Amino acid sequence: MFRPVRWFFVLLGCVTCTRTQQSSPPSSDTSRSVRVLFIGNSYTYYNDLPAMLEGFVRALAPGTRLETGSVLMGGATLESHWKGAEARALIRSGAWNYVVLQEQSLLGNLSINGVAHMNAPEERFFPYGRLFAQDVAAAGAQPVFYMTWSRKADMPAQEVLTYAYARLSREERGVLSPVGVAWQRVRRERPELELYVEDGHHPGPAGTYLAACVLYASLFHQPCLGAPSTLTGRPWMDTAFDTSRTAVMVSLPEDTARYLQQVGSEVGLAAELPESVASPPPAPVLPRLPRGIPLDVSRVAGTWEGTLAFYPAELGMAPVPFQLSLDTRGARPAGRVRILFPQQPPLEADVEPRVEGEVLSFSLPDATLLRTTLQLRAVLVEGELRGVASAEDPRGGRWFGSWSAHSAPGSQSTDSGR
Repeated sequence: MFRPVRWFFVLLGCVTCTRTQQSSPPSSDTSRSVRVLFIGNSYTYYNDLPAMLEGFVRALAPGTRLETGSVLMGGATLESHWKGAEARALIRSGAWNYVVLQEQSLLGNLSINGVAHMNAPEERFFPYGRLFAQDVAAAGAQPVFYMTWSRKADMPAQEVLTYAYARLSREERGVLSPVGVAWQRVRRERPELELYVEDGHHPGPAGTYLAACVLYASLFHQPCLGAPSTLTGRPWMDTAFDTSRTAVMVSLPEDTARYLQQVGSEVGLAAELPESVASPPPAPVLPRLPRGIPLDVSRVAGTWEGTLAFYPAELGMAPVPFQLSLDTRGARPAGRVRILFPQQPPLEADVEPRVEGEVLSFSLPDATLLRTTLQLRAVLVEGELRGVASAEDPRGGRWFGSWSAHSAPGSQSTDSGR
């Protein structure tokens, strides 16, 4: 069963904009040119992974000139890159040798009752990974599947990532760069070696260094032994790399660098992955409605108070107080919803309730937090409304939750529903 993972929610209004960038190639004469395009998100731009790869090539393959480009956006999925079209246009116009495809760390954003879960690969990753791989191949390049790592609090989730990237790479005849497998090995062998930053999922300097080792071995089919332990890159400034200056991205003790080089080389050059990736993981279980009693609008008229588990639990937003008021005195039923958040203004909106058979349903616009519309349904069970909620945000993230409410004291609704 899929395990929940810890996360930090970023409001959609704060998502960074996409920028396309290309580094300047080394100025010395070279006998071979390799062009690599990176498509991904913060897992790629933290510590400037493209620049680290450039540093490895300068040190270990002096006869090669490496040029890199990138289309990166905070929190992006392959789906959002595909629909944005910028990445596709660059693929077709750039004469790239390799296009590195990095999916969102949970394979496409899935939240259940306020807790982030690893998404089923079939839902978002496989469809858009295939579309990108076909575009890349049509442009004469090779797709590279940059396998990410599980979050710090949920190491078993690596099995899902390993299965997903290995299968898609095999199906699309792409290059597999099993970075997550290398992270998993280091975490087991050297748990004191910190690969993450404080949030427990983005890479720290050592984590990006290890990723660059694996990527180098995967692309150039040679070990990364002897790479420099200190590398510079371009700082990320809100929406893009700052190409006007460089900074030290990583500076490791020599013995630590040698260890990461050894692991990255062995994993990147390995012919086989662990047997545990042979079968797909089970799909996550989503909230469901129970059986209720037949409804008409008179049974649900009045004010209902309860809780909603839908928004991020890590921000204290699951569960949160929930209130639904239904008025059936007019020609058509009318309603109003109020949701209280601990450190945000309440969400209040008018809704148009509908009753069909056992089910009460309505839509709730959320223009501030998720920037989408929630769909809520409920049934009446032993005097209580028991419901489910669902939504899809603008980046393709899927949200599922549950809610329940009792008739408020003094409410018009007096039918117990027993």
